[in-house]
Amino acid sequence: MNTVELRRLLLRASFGLLAFAVPFLGGIGSLFLFLFLSLLIALVNPKMHVFMLLATVADRKSEVLIKPLALTLSLTALCVLNVVSSLPLYTISVVIIIVTFAYALGFVFRPYGALTSSVIFVLSGGFFGFLVGVAAAAITNLGASLDFLLFVATIGALIGALLINILRGVEENVVVPLCIGFALWLFNGFNYSVPVLRLLLTLLFMIVLGYALWRVKLADLSGVLSGILMGVLIVSFTDFRWFVLILSFFVIGGVFTRYKYDYKRAIGIAQEAGGARGYRNVFGNGLVALICAIAFGITGNTLLVIAYVGAIATATGDTLASEIGQTHKKLPRLITDLKRVPHGTDGGITTLGEYSALAGSVAITIIAALLGVATPSIMVPVIIGSFFGANVDSVLGAVLERRHYLTNSTVNLLATAAGAISSVVIFLLLA
Repeated sequence: MNTVELRRLLLRASFGLLAFAVPFLGGIGSLFLFLFLSLLIALVNPKMHVFMLLATVADRKSEVLIKPLALTLSLTALCVLNVVSSLPLYTISVVIIIVTFAYALGFVFRPYGALTSSVIFVLSGGFFGFLVGVAAAAITNLGASLDFLLFVATIGALIGALLINILRGVEENVVVPLCIGFALWLFNGFNYSVPVLRLLLTLLFMIVLGYALWRVKLADLSGVLSGILMGVLIVSFTDFRWFVLILSFFVIGGVFTRYKYDYKRAIGIAQEAGGARGYRNVFGNGLVALICAIAFGITGNTLLVIAYVGAIATATGDTLASEIGQTHKKLPRLITDLKRVPHGTDGGITTLGEYSALAGSVAITIIAALLGVATPSIMVPVIIGSFFGANVDSVLGAVLERRHYLTNSTVNLLATAAGAISSVVIFLLLA
């Protein structure tokens, strides 16, 4: 790290001290502070030393400190939401410390690898976000528990680490603060907390597991971070068995992605990056299940158990249908008109693929029953519903994805939603 980068990091970390000023200033005072800072940054003369110290190549061309300005404007927007709505003031302090101090610490560790840097970001963001949150809550008489403040700070740090890995340039200073702020606002509304020891042990386990999946190349860095976030949330709102079930899908999917991988690569239908899953794949296949798990933790509605298992069974069935079915030597048929199409065509199905989809659905329902996540009474509805969901994926692929109206991740998301809903409807009809 050169001297210029070090100075930039020190300035960014120093900016984090404003996190402690926000509770004293209040929402309106903080709003005017960040408006003033935004105006000040916008008016910095390009010839001044501070401009040359902070400016990137894009900043020099535009003669405006775009990234610092984006950060202060994002914080201004959060202050506006505090003044006109119910966004708690402490969340702004937590956001500031995560995007400044935790960011700087993560950057320092970048020479040790992107995964190490991200882990440092998460741990420091969670820890310092917790400390700042405690101080801000005390000053503003919020009355939040320590369990809750650590939980939301950790979730905020995980979201920040994931977004920083995905985004580049000025988007990083706009999207990251706003998304962390909105997420903390959402969880504040849930008023849901997790015991500190359980949260820390869960986070540690997810980091170790994520590292293992990254080492064996079942997931890239964005996939690891999104998996850690998903795992922490699922265990927090339900229990460890629910996470084992969705982990079973990712392991089964990862293994069968490599099934006859050389053959699939030779005919041009293999997954990129050796089958390593990224954040799009993780959320495309797991977001519906995650929502069901969070909703179950809040409401306790048992129908959400069926939806959760149905979503995962659909994702598993669809993955096996693709990864095994594509190795069928006969050309697949398009699901909408049953005409022969080349291997790898969106919406193409084979007999082997259909059997594989059914086998994947059955496997997940059996695992769910063995884990005690669900009772054997839901097996038939889930198997039928998830098999239907897997074929919805093929229909959407043939009609919309093939014409580039939808991406593969969006199709997966809609298919898992269809599988979850169908499983619940069939259960209710058979009850």
